[in-house]
Amino acid sequence: MKQIKTVINWFIRHPISTDILVTFAFAVLALLNLYVNWGADSGIPVIWAVVLTLLIVFPLLFRRFYPLPVLGLITIGILIYRYFNIPESSFTFYALLLAYFGAGAYGKRNYRDLVRVVAGLVVIGMLAYSVFFVETGSSAPARTILYQISVVLLNVFLLAAAWWIGEIFRTLRERELQLQERTVQLEKERDENARRAVLDERVRIARELHDVVAHHVSVMGIQAGAARRVLKLQPEKANDLLSQIESSSRQAVGELQRLLGFLRQQNQADDIAPQPGLKQIDGLLEQIRAAGLPVDLKIEGSVIPLPAGIDLAIYRIIQEALTNTLKHAGPATAKVSIQYEEHNITVEIEDNGHSTAPGPENENKGRGLIGMRERVSLHGGEFRAGRLPQGGFLVRATLPLTGWTK
Repeated sequence: MKQIKTVINWFIRHPISTDILVTFAFAVLALLNLYVNWGADSGIPVIWAVVLTLLIVFPLLFRRFYPLPVLGLITIGILIYRYFNIPESSFTFYALLLAYFGAGAYGKRNYRDLVRVVAGLVVIGMLAYSVFFVETGSSAPARTILYQISVVLLNVFLLAAAWWIGEIFRTLRERELQLQERTVQLEKERDENARRAVLDERVRIARELHDVVAHHVSVMGIQAGAARRVLKLQPEKANDLLSQIESSSRQAVGELQRLLGFLRQQNQADDIAPQPGLKQIDGLLEQIRAAGLPVDLKIEGSVIPLPAGIDLAIYRIIQEALTNTLKHAGPATAKVSIQYEEHNITVEIEDNGHSTAPGPENENKGRGLIGMRERVSLHGGEFRAGRLPQGGFLVRATLPLTGWTK
């Protein structure tokens, strides 16, 4: 069975080679049939019968490219065959069936009327042969004529069926091509939507970081003015202010380095509200609880001041993860864990609901996961999100603290 499927697939993948093999087989079998059934009562010499047989069969080579001319040539050849009373081979009729199938499968739709005309000529020719060229010397000529007419009608039915099957074949092929084009279009739209989602999220993050950097620069200006005023009277206080300026400048440079490469929309109004951080985490959790999701908070390690960009990123990750839990997890509870380590800060948001949110395998479909991953990637951290074996959903983000001056 596997070998048969292999052969069939080969014929499907090589249509031209298939036509050559089919045409050659038809020619050999038709000539062999002509040799076996040849009689002296034929109206032309045998050599002309051979040539005519080949002229009927060989146009099948071009049935995919010129279906209507091939149908016309084979039809004329069949009528000549009948006229000169050449012993008819079943393979010449099979060639006509294949030509009708090709006309239905590969002919243009606006040529249907022409195909009908050709089909009508075939019917008229067969009927003329039955009425005028059948020997009626038998004891029951009427019965013989009726028999011939029934044969003609059967042939007409077979030709119509071949054409109809060809039409179905063409319709299925066109539908398949349309589905392939639609699939390609949908894939392009999906990729474009995913690209826009990433870009939009980067734009939003860039704007937030822009505000963080602007805050650092504003603080540096105020501290510089204060240091200038107390420089002579209180040198120690001025030195402290200059140290703070140095720290703020390093943080601002770090934020600017991460801001490079991110786009900014010019037609969006600036948000003058202060950017949130972990100092506002209790208020965020109260809002989530009020919305119907019980949340527990666990903090491990020594709480230390965080750089503004990382502080904002951790807050947004917690906010987005809990929002996704509210939207997709159904009745559930959630746990938020913040772990302060020497060189990293790790946040985990875990729920026990039945999440319907897109997982990592379909991450492009979820803007929330895209945003969280982009925030973590911006700071050079690690991000993981996915469904848990026992049920529920886990979001885990680790951001490095090394290289920051606190």
